Amino acid sequence: MQSLGPTDDERVLPPGRLSFTISNRRGIIQSGDMLFAQLSARDPASIAGAHHRFLRHPDMPRAVFARSWELLHAGGSAAAYVKNLSADGRFFWVFSAVIPVCDGHVAIRSAPRGPLFGPVSAAYRRLHAVERQGEGMAAQLARMDGELAALGFPDFTSFMARVLQSETAHLPADTGSPGLVRSEIVELRSKIAGLDRAQRELAEAVRALHLIPTNMRIIASRLEPSGGPVSAIADRYKHDSAELIARMIDGQSIRNGSAAPLIEVLDDMLIHDAIIRLLTAAAGQAEGQAESQGGFGLHSGAQAAALMRASCDAPPEGITVLTPAELRLRLHQVRHGAEAVIRLMAGLEQVRILGEVESSRVRDDDQGLSAVVAQLRAFHDDVRERLRPMMLLLRHLDVAV
Repeated sequence: MQSLGPTDDERVLPPGRLSFTISNRRGIIQSGDMLFAQLSARDPASIAGAHHRFLRHPDMPRAVFARSWELLHAGGSAAAYVKNLSADGRFFWVFSAVIPVCDGHVAIRSAPRGPLFGPVSAAYRRLHAVERQGEGMAAQLARMDGELAALGFPDFTSFMARVLQSETAHLPADTGSPGLVRSEIVELRSKIAGLDRAQRELAEAVRALHLIPTNMRIIASRLEPSGGPVSAIADRYKHDSAELIARMIDGQSIRNGSAAPLIEVLDDMLIHDAIIRLLTAAAGQAEGQAESQGGFGLHSGAQAAALMRASCDAPPEGITVLTPAELRLRLHQVRHGAEAVIRLMAGLEQVRILGEVESSRVRDDDQGLSAVVAQLRAFHDDVRERLRPMMLLLRHLDVAV
């Protein structure tokens, strides 16, 4: 299936229309709609049995497809902006979501309409420019992750959650699905993400104090026996701060109050919501086209619609969708863990005050101890400022779920 060389002429997917293809797990197309054949400028009879790669435009970074196939091989869905190549050399941009269905995948395409399309297409140009210099795939994937981080996404899944929200916002919700509506999940995720940022900033600030109690202990040991109580307090401070650091930095489970795992769950729920909207809308279009326009390949429009609707019944493998009651429990656990961190920080402040009082007794010959205590006081002032947004966010987590 040969194509003409790429040109600068663009085809445009009609606004509000969805196009689909159904393929096996290796990417071999089995059926699709006539709109897809028109966009690709190919005879429908030549598409069935061909691999999706015939659409690949040379401007597309290979890392996008590599990361997408990682997700698909793991049983999940993949979504991204894709620049495709028609047989006549024209290109057409789509937002493409590839979703597992029985023994294969359905790819649903729409015209890009969200605010991320511009920044992402610019990132593609940068990635492709480096790719042409012969960079290996591992380095390309790392570079793509760096581009996503620059756009504010810690990983590809969080990017998918955001872009799926944006590109399916105009589609009707599946009112038969139980649980939270999308706007409630988006609001809750925003607050949990704010708490996660506050936790990470606090963790980095606490990590920075690692050497302060050690320096206090060294100086106090030179003042023995008068510096003995300060040495003991410094040891206590170092122990308690180590516990605090471990809880915030090493503790990644929900029981330790980390917000990050709950963000992942909320992203899963947003992805699932968007996928259901896409499958429902595409199935409706396939049913409407069954008689008038038809399609090509193994599945009629009605059969394709039935396959897509059947995939709406359960979340794909690896996707966590919580009930409101389960979400309330997870939210309570995050709150409990975050509040424990605040209590530990308050206890550390009391130890600091004891150290300051004891160090004042040896001020006449403190050998720099007062400077270390002042440094510790400045650190605690900084931490108090970092705790303010964290405590405010905890008060605002009382959302109706």
